[in-house]
Amino acid sequence: MQRKGRITFTFIMSLAVCSLMLIQRETSETIRRMLSSSSYETCDISIISLPTQPILPIYAASYPGSGAQMTHYLYEALTGLESGDEWLHRGDTYDHVAIKTHYPSRKHEIEGSRLMQRVILLIRSPMHSLPSYHSYIYERENDIPDHTTRAPEDVWLKWRDGHFDEELTSWKNHLIYWMTEHETKNRLVVSYERLVNRKTGPVESTRIANFLGRTEGIEVVPPSQIPCVWDKVVNYKRIDVDEEGNEIEGDRKLSVLRNLYNERGQILDKNIQDSNKMGLVKRRVKYVSNEDPAHPSQSLREGDYVYNFTKTQLEEIKATLNALRGRFLLEYTLVVILSGYVEEVENELKKLQ
Repeated sequence: MQRKGRITFTFIMSLAVCSLMLIQRETSETIRRMLSSSSYETCDISIISLPTQPILPIYAASYPGSGAQMTHYLYEALTGLESGDEWLHRGDTYDHVAIKTHYPSRKHEIEGSRLMQRVILLIRSPMHSLPSYHSYIYERENDIPDHTTRAPEDVWLKWRDGHFDEELTSWKNHLIYWMTEHETKNRLVVSYERLVNRKTGPVESTRIANFLGRTEGIEVVPPSQIPCVWDKVVNYKRIDVDEEGNEIEGDRKLSVLRNLYNERGQILDKNIQDSNKMGLVKRRVKYVSNEDPAHPSQSLREGDYVYNFTKTQLEEIKATLNALRGRFLLEYTLVVILSGYVEEVENELKKLQ
């Protein structure tokens, strides 16, 4: 019986590898077409407007430290609509393309989310998301602006050894929750690593655009513009500007009036109906070299780039990844992503031999 199980497991894994090879070939051809001079078009991602009809937002789910802010901007650039945040926005105002959430890793749920049914699950290797999340904690504890500073190594080591088991379990449970809470047709799995990669980033952005475009009332940019959109989101730094073109700094907010809707899509009476008063959020971008510390592939934070784990911790990460890979064996996209993470951990373990 065990031999039969091993044969079945080997067969399924072989099938997954063959599927991956096919995906890679198709991806390479897609990239070649998309980035060719004949198909690459310029794009304008400076205007974020309000939807022309009520739209049901998508969950933008991720464990903290996985690049949620970057994808937040990407969803906006692909649709021209605003993305929301679980702490600031509700799911029943029907005017956001997606709403960012770290639930259940962090216990705050999106309010008014009863009708939300679809999710984009962004995942990042725990080898990198855990240190990134800790840097965020360090910034908050020391009153440092977000995404600007990496925690010192000694501070990281103390936090790592005190919170590793808890946070690795949280990372695992977050993935399990979103993989089991929604059907495959209502779920898109995206890896941060592939999204910031020059070769695979535009293709991943196309997958995201296709998924977002399935929401009634949302129009995404043409496929020929997606490489440009990806380039401007990943390789540029976003700047908010007001109606006069002045950069918005600090806590200053645009006075953008928005309609609120009930569950039947009807505008609530308390809202202002004058469309001339419904402002636009304008945005500019500044180019960021992929060697710059501000580039997503380098992380937005400055400081020490190396955050080590002990051999025991690396083995725990590997065991967790393998267990998840076995549990979701038929989810090919996830298996491919997790296999890449396992390989990276194995390479780190070899360095400790």
